[in-house]
Amino acid sequence: MNKNRIYIILFILMAMVAGYFLYTNSKSTIRPELSDFAVADTSSIDKIFMADRQGKTILLERKSPVDWIVNGKFHARHDLIANLLYTIKSVEVRSPVGKNLYNQTMKLLASNSVKVEIYSKQKLIKTYYVGHPTMDNLGTFMYLEGSSVPFIMNIPGFNGYLTSRYTVNEKNWKSKSVFEYNPRSITKIKVFDPLQPDSSFILQISTDSSFSLLQNNGAPLPSIDLSKVGSYLTTISNISFEITLDDTPDRFRDSLINIGPFKTIAVTLTGGQEKKVSLFRKKYGGETMAPDDDDAIALPFDPDRFYLLIDGDSNWYVCQYYQWNKLLKTPSYFIAPAGAK
Repeated sequence: MNKNRIYIILFILMAMVAGYFLYTNSKSTIRPELSDFAVADTSSIDKIFMADRQGKTILLERKSPVDWIVNGKFHARHDLIANLLYTIKSVEVRSPVGKNLYNQTMKLLASNSVKVEIYSKQKLIKTYYVGHPTMDNLGTFMYLEGSSVPFIMNIPGFNGYLTSRYTVNEKNWKSKSVFEYNPRSITKIKVFDPLQPDSSFILQISTDSSFSLLQNNGAPLPSIDLSKVGSYLTTISNISFEITLDDTPDRFRDSLINIGPFKTIAVTLTGGQEKKVSLFRKKYGGETMAPDDDDAIALPFDPDRFYLLIDGDSNWYVCQYYQWNKLLKTPSYFIAPAGAK
């Protein structure tokens, strides 16, 4: 009898322990739809809206498979769009936030987070809030609208947090491309040098992909090196600025405009659209510049960078000669050497 009583007591104790774990697990289990942040088919996403608690907003709208517009103003950076879409597709739950951190996390999300709305075929399919990183910087606190608990999210294999990928800084999203065209869509490129007009030229591209090169006075230049033309078109189809200048004073702009550009480049597309940019010298901040100090000379202008103004754009940009020198050619660059076929 005593042995049976011991077995019964053990059975009851084991049942109580099992019941406790079953109860605990059932209380901590979250329905999948309340932790499903990811969107598997990002190709179906046509709009992403983000807003922070300070009133900054970003609206990203897809215009083609690779082209997105930011706040209805300008083209988005391809790298940031690709990074955001990858994040939206790959983000996974690392763990739900524990009870001890629930209140604190929800308060932080309410005061400092980015609301993210994801649309497919103009229909809202997902809304969640992106908050601060975890203490180890390997996870990010997020809350899916309609869920009962926030989560710590990450991307498997990525050691870092995701907050910065949901930036609402408009300037971060602006594409740095100045000219970004399919070479086949270009019909004319005009490069004008106001200081040396003889260094100016007009490159015309016909519908049959034949080329003609004209001097500034309209006189044609014969014997064009087609490989040089192809290289030039490839360069101008993807060239960018380095940084945007913030808060340029009126005297800065007026000074450059009064001096005038040292080069202008205008690109005309098949539909007749034209984009023109003006290049301005940048004063050199250093005292001297030479490989040998004994022969050092003062340089009036920066040898590495210049200012850029795009027609119809009030911003000023800084560009590198290292990249743009590929466009700052003279007519002689395109002329085939004597005897070349």
